[in-house]
Amino acid sequence: MIILEREGYIGRRRIGRGEEVTMTQKAFDELKDQLNTIKYILSSSKELVVEGTLFTGLGEGSYYISREGYVTRIKEFLGFEPFPGTMNLRFTDDFSSFGSIIENIPGFEVQPFEQDGRKFGAIKLLKAKVFGTQVGIVLPERTHYEKVLEIISPDNLRTKYGLKDGDKIGVTIRKEE
Repeated sequence: MIILEREGYIGRRRIGRGEEVTMTQKAFDELKDQLNTIKYILSSSKELVVEGTLFTGLGEGSYYISREGYVTRIKEFLGFEPFPGTMNLRFTDDFSSFGSIIENIPGFEVQPFEQDGRKFGAIKLLKAKVFGTQVGIVLPERTHYEKVLEIISPDNLRTKYGLKDGDKIGVTIRKEE
């Protein structure tokens, strides 16, 4: 119990001669994550549907996604040359625990490479759809974000669909075998 309290999973307080023990939000979030993982493992569906809220990122996606080492591999796996930039979706509360599930979906690995004397990290690509349009999910080895999907597409999806920060967007991720 001391360890659970120290780790932030429970709260304890003295009541008379006894003690009241309550689960914290961290514990509930962890249980939710585990439940979603079990549902995913037991699911026979070839697709995983999640929802995120659109937000403006740091603006680095356009630089990285336009590097030839990435572009070539993206075209090979997804069949399109990506628009120079990513569309960022932060998981909505109901889907906030899906990050670890998505990271464990088998995908297409792009190995680290060097270009113009600079090193670029590995990424994993997943096939997905947004509004019925074929897109890709980029899972970088190194990122500034937590609980975020970075989406690439041949088009600027914000412009194509008139999207703005705060819009809730569903994403259907294809589970590759």
